[in-house]
Amino acid sequence: MANDHNIYMGSGNYSQSIKGNYIQGNFISRSQDLSEVTAQIQESLIQLQTQGYTPQDAQQKVASDLASQANNDSQAKSRLLKLRQYVFDAGANGLIGEAVVGVVKLALGLLGISL
Repeated sequence: MANDHNIYMGSGNYSQSIKGNYIQGNFISRSQDLSEVTAQIQESLIQLQTQGYTPQDAQQKVASDLASQANNDSQAKSRLLKLRQYVFDAGANGLIGEAVVGVVKLALGLLGISL
């Protein structure tokens, strides 16, 4: 299909053409720049919303996936902690959207990590 896009994400793939209600793969890999992670989160939110998720449900789904990845991979958890500061600084400066900031807040909350 001409409009299919696949992005390699470590141990999984993000596919824009997935039908259904989940995103497969890892958000945070060791080789990713933190700005790439935030862009990937935003892309996932958009994809889920085009599948019919409300913005809040999309944020919850992506946050849950991030938290799950961090629970299963100590390096992903460490990068999520670094992402926390990056996201809050970038969010305060208007460089990234509130939705991405919300996802990171939710993910950290699911891990029991204070903001």
